[in-house]
Amino acid sequence: MLLAAGVLLVSATLKSQNSDNPYKGLPFKERITIGGDLGLSFGSQLTYIRIAPVLGYIVSPKFTVGAGPSFQYWEDRRYAPSLETTIYGASTFGRYFVIEQLFLQAELEVLNLDEINFALGSDFSNRGRVTIPVFFVGGGYSQRSAGGSGFFVSIMYDLIGDLNSPYPNDLVFRVGGFIGL
Repeated sequence: MLLAAGVLLVSATLKSQNSDNPYKGLPFKERITIGGDLGLSFGSQLTYIRIAPVLGYIVSPKFTVGAGPSFQYWEDRRYAPSLETTIYGASTFGRYFVIEQLFLQAELEVLNLDEINFALGSDFSNRGRVTIPVFFVGGGYSQRSAGGSGFFVSIMYDLIGDLNSPYPNDLVFRVGGFIGL
């Protein structure tokens, strides 16, 4: 599955490099965007904080690739003792615009966190850290300016569904922005 996603991303990149690409020949700096997403959720039972900056590269008007680190803090007080972990990770993505504002996206994320596998029972005191893959596919809406700046709203689904994933129900909703350099 990951190999197939890689082949699709490479194929889209090669196709996007054709001669009618207005970005072809532009300096590297003018094809770079910075951005990312921020997630915050505070409640009596659950606290979630996510900071995920991204560096993107505009391959063509229809195709952008990017990568970046992420930091997440997750605490669930519905358990005794409460579950808490600090999550470090990195991701890479490919975003293809089907039409001007609507895009499809594939994203591979690797996360390192305290083991939260609920199949192990309720003794969370002797957990170790694990590294897990998350493979999102989905799409969204993006409003972009000619200078490469804008915002996005997306919904993504994790195809792997690792038992230690911090994402409930394998479905993630994200809102973020980006600025062209």
